[in-house]
Amino acid sequence: MNRFFDFSPLQIKLLLFLIGLLLVGSVLEFVRSYATVEKEEFKFSVQLGDGDITYAPVFIVDLNISPADSLELIPGIGPVLASRIVAYRDSIGRYEKPEEVMAVQGIGYTTYEKIKSYIKVRTW
Repeated sequence: MNRFFDFSPLQIKLLLFLIGLLLVGSVLEFVRSYATVEKEEFKFSVQLGDGDITYAPVFIVDLNISPADSLELIPGIGPVLASRIVAYRDSIGRYEKPEEVMAVQGIGYTTYEKIKSYIKVRTW
């Protein structure tokens, strides 16, 4: 007989049956959880690059009063384009609208779209 517990042979059989039933139920639940496939599980999205994400600029440069070295801080504007922006400003007097920067050689619509959130023109 069992020295640690005073179970009768019938109680031991019942206990082993319940443990076995619990074990079989756990295995079946485990298998069933991996056997069912939901459609949403296989929808993977891959995004390369920035896509349509736009970033808020940290600074805004006024085209009418900013020197060339300040204009160089704008992403996509190097020293050559910055000096052309200043030279064009000196030749026309002042920019009336930010879109006028597209008249500078080397700045087209694509470049303007990239830099437009970084530039402004004061109306005073």
